[in-house]
Amino acid sequence: MKKFIILFLLFAAIGCGKKTEQNNQTGNQTNTTGSTAGNDLAVKGKEIFYMKSDVNNLACADCHSDGTNSGNSLTQYFSNVIKADKRASTYSGKFTGDAVKQNAGGATVCYKSYLKKKEDMPSDMINALNAYYESLPGNDTAVMVYQTIALPTRDKTKLAPLQEQIGKLTGNADNGKMLFDKACGLCHNPDSKIKKVPDLFDDFEGNYKSVSYNVYLGDGQMPFYHMDKLSPQDIADLTAFLTAKK
Repeated sequence: MKKFIILFLLFAAIGCGKKTEQNNQTGNQTNTTGSTAGNDLAVKGKEIFYMKSDVNNLACADCHSDGTNSGNSLTQYFSNVIKADKRASTYSGKFTGDAVKQNAGGATVCYKSYLKKKEDMPSDMINALNAYYESLPGNDTAVMVYQTIALPTRDKTKLAPLQEQIGKLTGNADNGKMLFDKACGLCHNPDSKIKKVPDLFDDFEGNYKSVSYNVYLGDGQMPFYHMDKLSPQDIADLTAFLTAKK
């Protein structure tokens, strides 16, 4: 009888051990599946981030850095996307709180304004972009504050005094060429692969007023630039370069 009881307890202990092991394995499988799903969503987000628009061949990654594409010169002029979904505000205060994540850090605006999509960005794309932002190494959640007259609304009244200041400056065409290559050349050059943009070397008939208007306020699919990224002197230099090409 004693031997029988001992054997029974031994088998019961083994059975419990197997059950516990199975439960642990099940739990591990569940966690792994959840992690894989999150990774898959981030992979999809990366694809969207680098995807060229079928309208004008422009991509998010042409302007915004994910930490690996700094070879694109435009990324030094616009915000990076590392943990953009975690920031208190984005797009120079246009989105705050929950609206940051609901708009993928502001990508919903770029989707229609700059990638020239007619429809709103679908929720699955928003979720995928947020997952990609979250997956990027680093912890750049600080609010990025820029000096601009384009947000929260385009304020043309503030452009006039800037233009007056620029008109008094002497432009440097050599520096203007360097700035053009970095800040404008992706779209505005004879070999550009971006569609539906003017070739400024052939048809530029403007002056510092038109350059400052387009740079500081944006126009159509052209994004606005912050004044702490392109200064009034930079505008004078760009104008000197462009007018020398006439």
